[in-house]
Amino acid sequence: MKLLCIDFETANRFIGSICAAGVAVIEQGRISQTRYWLVKPHADYNVFDPFNIMIHGIQPRDVQNAPEFNAIYDELKPLLSDSILVAHNAAFDISALRHVLDLYDIEYPSVDYLCTYKLSKRIWSGLENYKLDTVSRIVGHQFNHHHALEDALACGKVLLAAFAAKGVTDINEITSLIGMKMGSLYSRGYSPCSVRKPKKTLPKKTLQAKEGIPLFLPVSPPSRFLSQ
Repeated sequence: MKLLCIDFETANRFIGSICAAGVAVIEQGRISQTRYWLVKPHADYNVFDPFNIMIHGIQPRDVQNAPEFNAIYDELKPLLSDSILVAHNAAFDISALRHVLDLYDIEYPSVDYLCTYKLSKRIWSGLENYKLDTVSRIVGHQFNHHHALEDALACGKVLLAAFAAKGVTDINEITSLIGMKMGSLYSRGYSPCSVRKPKKTLPKKTLQAKEGIPLFLPVSPPSRFLSQ
């Protein structure tokens, strides 16, 4: 089974306004292939927000002659076959995918997915935050943040580093080990990726019951009641 690390950049606040997509395929413990697309956003959402341009540097002129998402999906869809999707902060990328597929009236693929943001919080505790650049720095990977292909590659490097940290080679092994449930995308909707909360440890009892002595001693009533 392939692991398909994915990242999207958007043109504006509408999460389906995808203007770039990148994927990195992991097979047999290594990145085997990559793909990158500039994407012309859907006509209803093709106005670029200056804030988004500041984040990823993609200008309207860069995508003027680029294919729209329905065209690149013909290339992306075969990669989804027999794959598990992986994304850092998958809530964003899976939502972007769902919204853009809705725009073009394309049926959702049936695929499981994993969030390396949530995974990282269970593997490397105590970091200042779990943004992709922060975690990548911890695992020794340098990259150009907010470039869709670079982010997809960094996501893959984080996942492989997590495998190494836990001494596993399989995504099902690591999810079982840390109590993570993969999310799912399917024709009628989706279910989120989640992590089981650790069980709370009950405080040790400060009083120990001894033979013949009750753990909780009865409390005598106040003297003012005894005189009545």
